[in-house]
Amino acid sequence: MARGRSLDVEHELLEEFTHSGLVSEYLVSVLPDAIWRTPPPGGHGRTIAAIVAHMQSVRRTFARMGGARPGPPSLDRTRVTRAQAQRALARSTKDLAGLFEAALAARQARVKGMPRRAVNMLMYLVQHDAHHRGQICWLARELGHEFRAEDITRLWGWKALP
Repeated sequence: MARGRSLDVEHELLEEFTHSGLVSEYLVSVLPDAIWRTPPPGGHGRTIAAIVAHMQSVRRTFARMGGARPGPPSLDRTRVTRAQAQRALARSTKDLAGLFEAALAARQARVKGMPRRAVNMLMYLVQHDAHHRGQICWLARELGHEFRAEDITRLWGWKALP
């Protein structure tokens, strides 16, 4: 967000929603392939690939509820590659941002077809992604991955994404 810019709540909400999507894509980009499908310690729970596939599934569900056709792609949790996941996350961010942007520009409280008001849906989706990014970071560390300090500052928004 540019300094000195006057407040434009709708625009800033959409900017931050899009940024959240970019953070999820970035996290997938910095994970090593070696841990992408590695089961969690103890063998119970989702792999990182499965968590990302779940994130995309939720995004796809709401995009399609809102009228995106054909909508963002679904991901097979057992076969998806990191590159496929990044592309799918980018598409779902774009599709959802477009739906929210149209509703907000028309001063509609809801994206038609979605179960909650537009701002509530935006925040839900940001929170959902953030929750699962936390799980992914935890699991990656449990599997022996050490994030670079640069990656952590980018995930937290203290440094610009590439």
